[in-house]
Amino acid sequence: MKLLLFSFLSMAVLLAFCSPPLVSSDENSLKEINASKLTHKDGSSANTSFPVLYSQEVSLWPDDSKVIADGIKKIENDDYAKEHPWLVITHPTFIRYAPKGPSARAAVIVFPGGGYKGVAIGQQSTIGFNGADVCQWLTEVGVTCILVKYRVPNSGCSWDKKLRKHVTPEIPLALQDAQRTISIVRYNAKEYGIDPDKIGVMGFSAGGNLAVLSSTAFDKRAYDTVDEIDQVSSRPDFAIPVYPGHLTMEHKNKRPRAVAAQELNTDIKISPNIPPTLLVHAKDDPIDPVHYSEVYARELRKAGIDVKVLLYETGGHAFGVRKQEKDTDRWTADAIEWLKEIEVL
Repeated sequence: MKLLLFSFLSMAVLLAFCSPPLVSSDENSLKEINASKLTHKDGSSANTSFPVLYSQEVSLWPDDSKVIADGIKKIENDDYAKEHPWLVITHPTFIRYAPKGPSARAAVIVFPGGGYKGVAIGQQSTIGFNGADVCQWLTEVGVTCILVKYRVPNSGCSWDKKLRKHVTPEIPLALQDAQRTISIVRYNAKEYGIDPDKIGVMGFSAGGNLAVLSSTAFDKRAYDTVDEIDQVSSRPDFAIPVYPGHLTMEHKNKRPRAVAAQELNTDIKISPNIPPTLLVHAKDDPIDPVHYSEVYARELRKAGIDVKVLLYETGGHAFGVRKQEKDTDRWTADAIEWLKEIEVL
């Protein structure tokens, strides 16, 4: 596995771009990838959003793996990727942020949003550039934060502009990356200074969908075993999907829509081994409506899963960890209390 020291300069170049308007409102969080620059007197530019915390960037797959080759082939043939090459990620990685103070020996793996069209971690992102803000919040309470840059575009259920419908890919690249990340973190738990039984997932919007999938589809990998890392469990110990998308049969294009809205997406497999789950949603979310979380929570309760839903009157969509004088400003504090309740903290 390839280990790379995180390069501030290279990441500034990679993420200093603007995204065009997108058709599906579920992809609006990609607008956060706008680049904000500071110009020096000599005319050069510097990125001002780099995290204070030390980071390492880790490749998820060996460069010669079939998983990478198959993913490159799929993305190369994707029309959206051809039209939006600046959004493409073919070699997924994660950035590890370690707590500087006392450690809780727990880790949270974070999946950013972006409608499975891109990964929304630009300078205007409400989780911070490269996830710096969400990871600062977590590391301040002693939790190691793992920010995942999974493969895109169209690596999960997404809106097809030309077909005018939701499409689920045959090869779920994002889920492959999520499962692999969980196993890598658990495999390296001792090196990372974490308890292998305190590894959770968190995701926002489409990333929230990925948090749901990775916390339900752990019995079978979405790819053939690559190495000894894949012998380690990919089941997270807890899950925190935040305004998750793609959770109902609306995303399988079922009609009538009123009926589809109350049925769980068949991509999500309910089992008795799903870990404790905290769902976070604003009631006034116009992009991923609150009933997505309510339907999922209903099915989890039927299966006897430990689930809690934090619903807030105001907050809209894509609030991330940014304070906006809305009810959702409380969610990070409420989530910490939940982590204490399940004895992660």
